[in-house]
Amino acid sequence: MANALGTGTHKRKESYATQVLAISRAETNIYDDFSEDYEKDGVTGQIMVPTRDEEVKVSDYDIKNGIELQTSGTDYLPLPIDKDYGVNELIDGYEADAVPDNLVAQRIDSAGYSIGIKKENMAIEALLTGTVSTDTTKLTTSNVYAKIVAEIKNMKKRNMKANQMRVAISADVEELLLTDEKFSNTAGTLGEKLVREGVIGKLAGVATKPNYLMGDDVDFIIYDKRYCQKYEVWKKEPAVEDLKDGKHIGASALQGRQVGGLMVTNKLGVQIRKNKVTEVTQ
Repeated sequence: MANALGTGTHKRKESYATQVLAISRAETNIYDDFSEDYEKDGVTGQIMVPTRDEEVKVSDYDIKNGIELQTSGTDYLPLPIDKDYGVNELIDGYEADAVPDNLVAQRIDSAGYSIGIKKENMAIEALLTGTVSTDTTKLTTSNVYAKIVAEIKNMKKRNMKANQMRVAISADVEELLLTDEKFSNTAGTLGEKLVREGVIGKLAGVATKPNYLMGDDVDFIIYDKRYCQKYEVWKKEPAVEDLKDGKHIGASALQGRQVGGLMVTNKLGVQIRKNKVTEVTQ
């Protein structure tokens, strides 16, 4: 694991949260797509997020009479803050101020990775509350491209936007798609921002990226980011603290705790393909 803090005894605590989040983002390509359009901080156990059921209306302007005042009627849903997780990793043999920086760096690196995996699994769990496709045709090299594009077309008919959508594909679907030149040739059209997101190509104009945590029964998930909402906040930012539990002597621990919540605000904004992929055809 990388030594992010040097080799002396550690002296900085304020940057640990930033470091943990930076490391965790390497594992959160779906979680990071969730929007944070909450109305207020979650002081009562939930926050309010917009459903975006109606768009702002556009009317012709009358020079003499002006234009009627319209309301889009945006509704809000409560997003429960029901995720509560943390790290409490023992560092034996060192009081907090004496822990070597390289040892702290190892714990920070591991904590960031584990929190990232935790968040990504939470995001996948939330997406799986969306709409499940009724198409159960087995995917092969000859039909995978057309099948995903057909599902994207259905999403567009529901007024989902290509630039707001993402396609998360399983490892098996990735293998099938990479044999199709119609898909692989789109890699050269990706900008730097999409590449940093982990995008490997486009399908019908929609950025597509692999995800290896979705489970064997999930082929792909198409989602519009506007209908995927999240909230997160540190209850205790990561820090190395002396242990005073009466059991550990001359020991400390890396401790941190985060709470939050995730939800899909419109099930039609997420399309799930759960038919298991077959072997690659020749």
